[in-house]
Amino acid sequence: MVADSPTISSRRPEGLVLISGAVIALCITGDSLLYGVLPLEAENLGLSLPLVGILLSANRIIRLVVNTPVGMLFERWGVRWPFVGSAVLGLIVTVSYGMGWGFFVFLLARLGWGISWSGLRLGGYHAVWAGPGASRGRLMGLLGAVISIGAAAAVLAGGYLRDVYGYQAALFGMALVVALAIPLALVIRWPEHMLKPAQSERPPLRVWLQTLRTPDQWSVLLATFLQIATGAIFVATAAVFLTSRVSENQVAALGVGFGTITGMLIALRWLSDLVVGPLLGEVSDRMGQGLLALLLSIVSVAALLAALWTPGLLAVLYLAIVFLAGAGVTVALGAAATTSAAKSSRPQLFLGAYATAYDAGLALGPILGLTLVAANQLPTLYLMSALISLMAVAIFWWVGRRQQ
Repeated sequence: MVADSPTISSRRPEGLVLISGAVIALCITGDSLLYGVLPLEAENLGLSLPLVGILLSANRIIRLVVNTPVGMLFERWGVRWPFVGSAVLGLIVTVSYGMGWGFFVFLLARLGWGISWSGLRLGGYHAVWAGPGASRGRLMGLLGAVISIGAAAAVLAGGYLRDVYGYQAALFGMALVVALAIPLALVIRWPEHMLKPAQSERPPLRVWLQTLRTPDQWSVLLATFLQIATGAIFVATAAVFLTSRVSENQVAALGVGFGTITGMLIALRWLSDLVVGPLLGEVSDRMGQGLLALLLSIVSVAALLAALWTPGLLAVLYLAIVFLAGAGVTVALGAAATTSAAKSSRPQLFLGAYATAYDAGLALGPILGLTLVAANQLPTLYLMSALISLMAVAIFWWVGRRQQ
């Protein structure tokens, strides 16, 4: 394993993060477009809304299974060809979305996108890992910002193409954008040590399980899982929560509806990666990922308490603060995970474990928020999940302090 070295640190890490992030941003356009247009086109495609929900969730569920094997693939072959292959697979599935071949083919395409995204994201983590340890928070924030540009552009441009030219034209237009990612992925100059297969006499899975026993690694995985699950609960149930806190008259006075307010709130969380991510990432490099994550988690809990106890439109403002603080916690934990990976005997496998913890949180949040908990129990779920997440982040911070 190659840890931080003068050779790696002397490279321009921002350039590697920008170009790998651009590949991911181009590839994600097909996936992002679906969230805006697939519910609108469900009837034309012969899909019910429950089936649309399955399709939109399938890629997250499959990643719980494939993240570790993809990590092993990166370890066995190096980063270049698995990353390029992920971009190629992203193009194939995007084209499949527009073919109208029915639910089961669409489902296979969504599962394929889950595999593609696992490889693309792992490539992005490698780009952050290649940078010096003192700047990984800023690099993780930069990576998220670049990817968010692609996702936001896809929703805007793809939605317009769908309205003017139809669903199929919009998807094929996005496929052309995804195709640009393949030559870009081919020209990336990865650090030399990331191009070589890892050598080990022991089974990779056994070594991976051993690395998870170290406190800094299991604590960042636990904090990531609970933080992402809590954020996913908030996003999935924001509309339900707001309808219980804000009256229809207050919404009508603004000249909008609950859908618009909820959309603006969620978009704020998404687009905050463009500004808040890099800024807080750099702050985390200066003050430490653990301390920043802990302070932002405390801010998030305080803002959540205010949202729960304040009726009216102020609840929207406080919930927005919760989303912004959560974005910063995610950046700090991601930077800490890449640092833990650099110290691991099997960094690719640990990054795969981090991705799995992330995806498990994404999958669990909506299930808890929308399926298992009634609307009148949301305040209790919000508070319990936020406090548990805060405790996990506090453990992560405490472990980091002990190891200093």
